[in-house]
Amino acid sequence: MSGELGSLGIQSNVLTNELLEKLKAVDESSRVTPYTTKIEENTSKQTALTELLTKLSSFQTAVSSLGDATAFQKRKVTASVTGDSAAATLTATSGVSVQNLSVTVQQIAQKDVFQSKGLVSDTDRVLADNQNSGSFTITQNGTNYVISVTSSMTYADLAERINSVTNGNVVAKVVSTGETGTPYRFTLSSNETGADNAISFSADSDGEAILANLGWNLKKSDIAESDLKGYSIGSTGSSSIANLSTETLATDVKFTLFVGTEKFEITASAGQSYQDLIDAVAAQTNNKAELKATADSNGNYIFSFATGTNASSSAKITLFDGVGVDDGSGNKLYSSDSNTTDFLQNTLKISITKNYTLDDDNGEYHLKKAQNAEFTLDGVKMYRSSNSITDLGVGITLNLLKAGEINFDIQQDTSSLTSTMEELVEAYNELVNYLSEATSYNSDTGSSGVLANVSEVKNIRSTIMSMLFDSKTVEGTSTDEDGNSTKTNVFLSLLDYGLSLNESGFLTFDSSTFEEKIAEDVELAESFFAGTSGFEELNVTGQAKVISSDIDFTNKEFKITFGDNTYDLSKTVDGAVFKLESTLTQNQGETNDEFAARQAKDRAQKLLDHLNSFHIEGLKITMQELTITENGVSKTAYAIKFKSDDGSDFELTGDDDVLTALGLEATQVSPQIEEGTGIFAALKSTLQSYTKSSYSDTDKGTLVLYSELLTTKNKSLQEEKEAAQSKIDAYYEMMYNKWVQYEQIISNIMSQGDAISSMIEYSKSDDD
Repeated sequence: MSGELGSLGIQSNVLTNELLEKLKAVDESSRVTPYTTKIEENTSKQTALTELLTKLSSFQTAVSSLGDATAFQKRKVTASVTGDSAAATLTATSGVSVQNLSVTVQQIAQKDVFQSKGLVSDTDRVLADNQNSGSFTITQNGTNYVISVTSSMTYADLAERINSVTNGNVVAKVVSTGETGTPYRFTLSSNETGADNAISFSADSDGEAILANLGWNLKKSDIAESDLKGYSIGSTGSSSIANLSTETLATDVKFTLFVGTEKFEITASAGQSYQDLIDAVAAQTNNKAELKATADSNGNYIFSFATGTNASSSAKITLFDGVGVDDGSGNKLYSSDSNTTDFLQNTLKISITKNYTLDDDNGEYHLKKAQNAEFTLDGVKMYRSSNSITDLGVGITLNLLKAGEINFDIQQDTSSLTSTMEELVEAYNELVNYLSEATSYNSDTGSSGVLANVSEVKNIRSTIMSMLFDSKTVEGTSTDEDGNSTKTNVFLSLLDYGLSLNESGFLTFDSSTFEEKIAEDVELAESFFAGTSGFEELNVTGQAKVISSDIDFTNKEFKITFGDNTYDLSKTVDGAVFKLESTLTQNQGETNDEFAARQAKDRAQKLLDHLNSFHIEGLKITMQELTITENGVSKTAYAIKFKSDDGSDFELTGDDDVLTALGLEATQVSPQIEEGTGIFAALKSTLQSYTKSSYSDTDKGTLVLYSELLTTKNKSLQEEKEAAQSKIDAYYEMMYNKWVQYEQIISNIMSQGDAISSMIEYSKSDDD
């Protein structure tokens, strides 16, 4: 209203501001205040609902944990030996099979570790005065790293050079030892453990002199078998041999041939033909290696060593130009045979790069020798390049610490179930206490809790109670007097697991009863609590396809990721490029269509064999044979199937043309836990019917919907309240304006009356 309201009624003393405000207040009380009251009631309900949903959520968290089968998949590992005396440690993630493992560690995996003699300073030059610059070669895992040393290079520079050239595969350092007079040593080690990472050296005379500055001398004879690594084979040239069958060896030949980690000693006698030598290599290596002879343009032969038909295609061929000699104590020592060296290099024209370890029988400079871990698992001998072993089973990690024996017992870990039950009881009692307050009604005073008349809330407590103490029949086992187990139905309730209701309506929990009952039969408890059968089954099936042509996977992507591991299917398990090809030949009388069908079947089988060669634990890969019709012709096609029930994530990726040719497509699947029918699994579902949030109204919980309804109502009530207030304000603005006019009229009348009265009084005074 106008700010002039204060002057209203001065003249009349009737149409006053106070009267107008009282009239307006009456209208606001009847037309606006009901909206305010309803908004306040709804807001109180919303606040109460928020508190209720919070307490329901806390209770639901405990219920969900107990209704989820993963709560029963937790594992604990008990070791027979612990602390510094333990030969190994073992961890097991959820879901690993309950089992006992016996481990005997013969040796742990080690790095190759070398140290130099004592050095005065890390900034001293590597080369002595008047010493020639030169180089030496470090060989590791079949790779040669040439290390050049210049006149200005310090030991610190040398370490940096080695680290750079070897890309960190070999680690060089200058360390401060604090030794008197020579407080530094140069160290060299393999970055990774395992026999394949062993370090050996080769050098010419200048390079050997450089190594000698470190105190390192190469051991070229009487090499122990543990230090025998083999020499790398270099380029080949044309020999003078023209006839393999008639030309003969001029000297005895004896050398040691390595095919990967396997060692074969090859011998041939003077007078035998070159073909005899070729046959000897094949026979004495069981066709795992071959000496190939390829005729050149001049009619002579080029000789080379290669893997044979029985060897892995990824195996590397190396040799040593001599064979082992017994040292009298059952050990073999190896030295180069000069006749064989000359024969290989000058007759067969096969160049050899010789690699040596250090001449260090006392272990002063070669501190540790690279070796694989050797251990037995339940009596099975195993070898690994690392001491952390993760491929014994999904979820199992074995860490080897030292030689010794140890047993591991992988058990179900139910300790967390007890604490979760305690959390459930606490959360339930808080929920019930709040519900009692929010839904209370006092008949004497007529007062009630803020949610007393909310139908969505009234039955929550009784619903939870009936489900908590519902009895269920669960399939279990019984054992007779003879110890024989048979399947039987067991009648159970949470009373059997120490849960009960006191006189005040609150839950109580006996943890000792619970733990004893769980220990009797964990699987029975899992069925009663969760009732799940594990993860949803992974079942991915490709399209039925006729693989009508060979496929070269060079520079192609084709991968499976299962669980935590990724498998590159574009290569073989040995790391060679995979080629899916049929090597069949057409039979006499066989039609082209019949031959093509047989080739397609051969490719399908080879593809299946290739996929299964990776031995992906937990994933079953099969091939389904189907009949399809192409261009009106019936053909046999093959579909790849991937199945698993262990819950691991599965992803198939690859180039589109590769996947299409195999009847596949890029796929990613994450199996979910199957919803169960156990006590807590069912209660979890019921609680979600109250509390679930969702984008879809049809999928929201009833309390969530009711809270949103209150928000909508409050918005509408606020709009109606504001509209009503606006009408009242407008009405009384109009009334004010009218009363101002009335007041003016009254004021004029009163002024006129006053004037007349004055005139009358004046007239009377004149008469007098």
